[in-house]
Amino acid sequence: MSLPTLQECQSALSNCLADSPPTDEAIQIWRQLIQRCLSHGTSFDDHLLSTSSSPDDADNNAEVLTSRAKEAGGVLSDSIEWYLRQWRDQQQQNDSDGSDLQKQLKDDAVICAVVESLWLVGCLLDSEEDNSTTQVKNGGLSADVTKSDGDKTSHVPYQCLVNIIKDLTASRNWMTSSKNGDDAMETDENSQPLIPIVSLQTTLELSLLQSANLLPNPPPTTAKAKAIKARGGKGGAAAAVAADDTPVDFVHKKLKKINTDMYYRQHKFNLLAEESEGYAKLLSFFVVGINEGGTAGEDDTNGDSSYKEARKYVRELIGAFDLDPNRVLDLALDALEWELNEIMTSQQTKKSSSKSAANEEWGFEAINSAMSNVQSPKVVNTLLAIIRELDGNSRTGRAVAHLLGFKYRSYNNRAAKIAAVAAEKEKDAKDATDKAGSGNGKSASAPTRIYPRSLFISTAFLCAHGLVDPHNLLPHLNSTLNLIDTYKTHTTNTIKRLKKLGVVSLNSSKADKKDAKEDADDHESADRDAAFQNDPVIGIFRAFLAMGDWDRSAAFLAHATLPEFDSAVKDSDGDKMFSAMELAVLAACSLSDSVGADLCAWVGAMIKYVSNENGDSDKSTSTSRASILPPLNSPFPSETPLSEISAVLIAPLSSLSASGVVRLAQPLYVNLCRLYNKKLALTNSESEVDVKCIDDNTMSVLSTFMVPSLSLFPSDTLLPKELWSLLKKLPYTLRYNLYSAWRKPGLEKGTLRSMLPKDFKSGKIPKPLGNIESEIETGIAARYVLKRISKENIKDMGRQLSKTSHNNPLVVFTDILAKIESYDNLILMMVDTFQFATELSLDVMGYCLLLSLGGGDEGGHRRSGTKMGGLNTEQWLASLETFTGAFYKKFPDVELRGILIYLAARFKDGESSELGVLRSLIKTAGGYGFVDYDSTASLSELQLDGRCGSRLLKRETSSFGVVDNINRNASQHLRAVLQGGDLGVMMLLLLSQMRLKILYTKAGSGTEHVKVIGNAYDDCEAVLCLLLEFLSDSSDDQASGSSTKEKFAASMPSLADLHSKYGLDAAVAWMLCRPLIRKSMFFKDDSKLTGKSSQNVMPDFLKRFAASPEMTTSCEKLLPQGAWKDLTPSMFQAFYSLSIYDILCPEERYNIEIGRLKKEVERLTILQKGGHAALGQMSALAAAAAAAGASANEVRQATAFTMVHREELDRLKRNVDQLNKDFQRQQKRCEFVTSMLESQKEDLICSEESNGTFASAFMTFCIYPRCFLSPEDSLFCAQFIKVLHRMKLPGFSTIELIDSIVNAATGSLYCMTEDEAGNLAIFLNEIWKSVNSWRYNNDAFSTELKGSPGSKLSKAYAEANNIGDHSITDGITHDDFKALYTQWHSKIGVSSIGCLASSEYMHTRAALIVLSRIVLVYPTQPKVGDKILKSLSSLQSEDNPRPDIRATAQGYCSQLTKARDEGMWKEENIAVTRARQEKEKAKAEERKKNLALQHENMKKESEAITREIGDGDRYGRDRRDDRGRFDDRGRPWGPDPRSHQQRVPPMNASAPVFTPKVGAQRELGFADRREHERRGGGQERDVYVPPNRRDGPVTRRQEEGRGERRKRSRSPDRGGDDSEHQQAKRSRGEWAPPRRSARR
Repeated sequence: MSLPTLQECQSALSNCLADSPPTDEAIQIWRQLIQRCLSHGTSFDDHLLSTSSSPDDADNNAEVLTSRAKEAGGVLSDSIEWYLRQWRDQQQQNDSDGSDLQKQLKDDAVICAVVESLWLVGCLLDSEEDNSTTQVKNGGLSADVTKSDGDKTSHVPYQCLVNIIKDLTASRNWMTSSKNGDDAMETDENSQPLIPIVSLQTTLELSLLQSANLLPNPPPTTAKAKAIKARGGKGGAAAAVAADDTPVDFVHKKLKKINTDMYYRQHKFNLLAEESEGYAKLLSFFVVGINEGGTAGEDDTNGDSSYKEARKYVRELIGAFDLDPNRVLDLALDALEWELNEIMTSQQTKKSSSKSAANEEWGFEAINSAMSNVQSPKVVNTLLAIIRELDGNSRTGRAVAHLLGFKYRSYNNRAAKIAAVAAEKEKDAKDATDKAGSGNGKSASAPTRIYPRSLFISTAFLCAHGLVDPHNLLPHLNSTLNLIDTYKTHTTNTIKRLKKLGVVSLNSSKADKKDAKEDADDHESADRDAAFQNDPVIGIFRAFLAMGDWDRSAAFLAHATLPEFDSAVKDSDGDKMFSAMELAVLAACSLSDSVGADLCAWVGAMIKYVSNENGDSDKSTSTSRASILPPLNSPFPSETPLSEISAVLIAPLSSLSASGVVRLAQPLYVNLCRLYNKKLALTNSESEVDVKCIDDNTMSVLSTFMVPSLSLFPSDTLLPKELWSLLKKLPYTLRYNLYSAWRKPGLEKGTLRSMLPKDFKSGKIPKPLGNIESEIETGIAARYVLKRISKENIKDMGRQLSKTSHNNPLVVFTDILAKIESYDNLILMMVDTFQFATELSLDVMGYCLLLSLGGGDEGGHRRSGTKMGGLNTEQWLASLETFTGAFYKKFPDVELRGILIYLAARFKDGESSELGVLRSLIKTAGGYGFVDYDSTASLSELQLDGRCGSRLLKRETSSFGVVDNINRNASQHLRAVLQGGDLGVMMLLLLSQMRLKILYTKAGSGTEHVKVIGNAYDDCEAVLCLLLEFLSDSSDDQASGSSTKEKFAASMPSLADLHSKYGLDAAVAWMLCRPLIRKSMFFKDDSKLTGKSSQNVMPDFLKRFAASPEMTTSCEKLLPQGAWKDLTPSMFQAFYSLSIYDILCPEERYNIEIGRLKKEVERLTILQKGGHAALGQMSALAAAAAAAGASANEVRQATAFTMVHREELDRLKRNVDQLNKDFQRQQKRCEFVTSMLESQKEDLICSEESNGTFASAFMTFCIYPRCFLSPEDSLFCAQFIKVLHRMKLPGFSTIELIDSIVNAATGSLYCMTEDEAGNLAIFLNEIWKSVNSWRYNNDAFSTELKGSPGSKLSKAYAEANNIGDHSITDGITHDDFKALYTQWHSKIGVSSIGCLASSEYMHTRAALIVLSRIVLVYPTQPKVGDKILKSLSSLQSEDNPRPDIRATAQGYCSQLTKARDEGMWKEENIAVTRARQEKEKAKAEERKKNLALQHENMKKESEAITREIGDGDRYGRDRRDDRGRFDDRGRPWGPDPRSHQQRVPPMNASAPVFTPKVGAQRELGFADRREHERRGGGQERDVYVPPNRRDGPVTRRQEEGRGERRKRSRSPDRGGDDSEHQQAKRSRGEWAPPRRSARR
């Protein structure tokens, strides 16, 4: 038959919809269309009529038939879907309920016609299918290949029918209105099969249902069956067979049971009157007889005679009195329930003697304790055995389940009747009260407890012993509590409440509504508690949990409350099953604290032997009592490994943490912390647990329970200490992962903001609501304290702030860091506050700091560390850099590896913005601020001299005598962390490589400004030198007991590897290895210094860096082969091996610093002795304290010799002795190096005659690469040249080398950074000092240069500069040197002036830095100097858009002018000098005359004003002789002599100046302002001051009088001649009234 079209089908179905019910004719037409569709899709009619068809027939071809079946199924499905949408709209118009629609759909004529047609075709095809097999895989055809082609084609139509059935049972969105069409949102509720599955299951044959996968799956195998099967014990084979049942076998078995019950089971209706004696004897035996008999065990295989007698006796009673076995079983269940109730009651009575003990809840502890300590368990065990036998030894407890279900239904019905009667009585009483107008009628109420507690316990007891399957009880339980919906509603309401936390409402009506809502919430909570108490599912779950079986109890609760659990069991999806179980338990615990308390008690009972220090030794050894609980649910033994414990506890602990109910069990949390701490034991050699020892389950327990649960408890120090004792054993990476899981997906309300509405409805919250509420409350409290904290209340507020961080450190520290990023003045206060924090809080602080720096794992966009343009560091990063150093200096034990590894990763990426963090750590925490510098241009001569000496001299001169306090523990800890795992050397290599990355491979699409690149390059170089100095410092070796150099050498690669493997240039590679090379050169001297005996054998760790043939070979690979024609390996090694400390001893600086320290020692010694000699110092201290606002007591304490002074005195004495030792040692070192170089003189130079190429090679490969690295290296280069010159090394041409230096310096000014310019300036300044001396001092030239090898020139150089041949053999003359000097001077001038005139910022900046440093030695020729001054004029103008260039140019111009005036321009003409001096003198005289004239004019103007005002005072009195006259206060008129006292100088001239506060400064400034105005300094006065009260302090009575005068002066006309006189002045415009001040 042909396939009907969709329009034909819809037309036929429209006729069916037209009438209700549809007519027979319409249904018949519809049946014909169905037959046509099935015929087209299966060819069942052709197949039946033609049995001998050819296999090659196209209609029977499998592929063709499959495609036709798909077409037929599509037409039929679309038609039925269209019909169902129309039918749905009709039902909605009739206001039919959704549940009624499904019932009506089963009986619908159209649907029934489809089902009947499918059955008919299935029966026709089933006969041909008997000898063939079919398999359905993923909705497609998969036919088993048989031997004959006829067999191959026989089952294809049958499979096509199966595919059509699958199309009809596929879920489609037909439940929505047809008006919405396809735009309707598809949901699980609206998507339903086109044909009800139930209709197909009740109509189609089993084979067809099996092929279409429409048969129900057999029930899952229980955990106990699995355990029995695993042990291979009794029932294992049956369990295995049951587990392998197919859906067809399961349905067949079910049909057999139904038929047996229907046709063969005998229904007996016994009368109790006829069996009273038998039941009486039976009850008597159950209650009394079992207990009076022998001991009976549950297991009938133990051969106990008393048990056999009990079983025999029950059978005899049943047979003798013809008792109903079901009734007997019911009585046995009642007896068991009564016995269990007696056990519980007796236990509760012993524990509590109060009257309310009978009404108390029986929780886990009560039930478990009672069941574990039963005095006579034989009754219970015998009843269990009898019940098992009466039930036919069924493992599912079919009969027992029905009997228990009947009990639950009866209790529920009785409660419903009582509630109905109570409601009716209440209604009647209310009506009677309304009619009477008053009354005290009390209405009956529904019972508070519907089900007895003993019923729950007996049910759970039977389930625990395998006598009944709890899932079989679910159809009999009438649970009115919709657990999941209630939980979702509770979650939504809680989220709404959390969003309002911290929001201040100023509307009183809203506040009233809020109170009313809170009352409603309380009533709702009370109703919910009552519902939980009377819900049978919750009751059985709690009792089942008390039996100790977590898995089965959770599965029961999930099956009873979540439909997804049933589908997960059918699909054998373990993940969905466990998720459903977790959600069900979470909902129960969240809604009921009693359920949560039971779960906490279960966890505590499971770990009671493991967490106890005595282990299993505390188990009860008493034989008088026994446990009737199943043995499989016993607690963990003490030797249980942590992985097994975590695997069992992970699910319940996750529910406890997510629900927040663990807050009620603080002892449980402490025990768990101690348990995990005990199991994670460390060996003596370990400081952390190996990551491999921690399995996934243990990590999940830590991340989902241990750490997040801390937020649920009140803020205290006990729990953080217990948790930290566990976490400190973990590697910091795992700890930071735990903190990250604790923080995600956000803090406080950030989690709520990140959630979607569907998350609210589903109840799946990414973070527990209890944690969110705790975080919000902690954040509010922390911000309250932060708003009020100051230096005055730092102790009190600091303790309060630290207290808030005990349970939620992430919230508090994240907020603190956010404040620090904006306000850097909080840094020191916050660091002081952290001294009250716990160790866990400090560790979390390290994680938060890493997170703020950008080291989090959230990804996303990273904050920029530099401001717009990249020139300056952002405020947030600069503040965090300072805070990092201060924090780790104060708390050195806090984990530091995380930040350092993050910095190493950033350096590897070539990012230099975080260099300041490492710099701050080394400077502040490491105590190496004396090594660092802001810029080389800012270093003074004093600091440069200090850098040439010992480390102590550097420290004393770095901050001009101000030495910061150093935390040696922090310094040693930082060095130890950097030394561990080669992290420090790794960072050195990364910084060395990053220098090139900054220049050539800078990330970013745009072109970076040269200044930005230069600053990054300078910072990288400075941090590299700082880190190298810190890692190679061995000054603390004696205190720490470790060898810094040895650890440094173990990590440092060889010189050849640094150059070839890591790609470092020769200068940087030598710089990294220089500390170790110098150590190998002077190890004997260092051993004497450390107090050890002189070592003749070099340590093994230094042999790789000692002078050897291998080292020489490595050095030869660092330079091109052509370079060794002019340089010798000895010269190369000597130049790069030594430092400035080895060749220059700053004797003068040592003496100055020693003298300064001795003066300080003398001063403190005098203060210590006291007496008349200490009065001056005590006066200075008192003045300083008084100026700072100290009280009298504080002033007295300030003048005393305190412990601070004693410590300072001891430090100064130690430093004096140490500086003397350092000075002597360095002198010896310099002498030794000089003698060593003298001994190697022949190996230092290739040829004794100047060949013209040595100078350029030495400059290119030695001087130039090293002098730009650091200030010390630039000084070394200059001093090394001087040393070689003083040695009169043959072939070492100093003149040619200076020429090369000038050429290199003038060319490099255009391509260097600021610090490189500063280093070049230091180097050039030292060289030019000698050059100037030789130029302008004939004696110096004769003694130092003339006739020395350094004065000899090569032939090529002499010819190029037109110098005679005498310079080759005898050296240059002074005149020749003058010509060369002029040439060099001009080159430097031309290059400098070109840079100053350049529009490029870095050219100008570099030139100014170099010229500022050499201003005392260059320029010396006025021609160049005048040109430089002329070039500076444009840079100093206000039109210059670069303020830093303008300020630097102005400063250099002043220095240059001063140097010129002091005669530094030595070649300037005397006449020109005198003319300039006369001109400047004339200008000075002119300025002086102008000032005098201005002063005279001001004086005349003041006198004129005085004459205009008049000689009398402003109150109308004539200023005649006031002697003898007194004012109204009894004091003589005239100025107060006390106000004209001579000011006494302060006791201490160096005392700090007192600076009052803003308000006080404004008030105190009046007197100075009046004095200034009196002397003519101001034209207008803001405050009127009487002439006789202009000086001296103003008293309160004077201020009151002034106020009265102000009030009187408000009237413009005061009367009298004076008033008329002033009025006339106003009219002429000659006088104006004084302005009144705004401060009145």
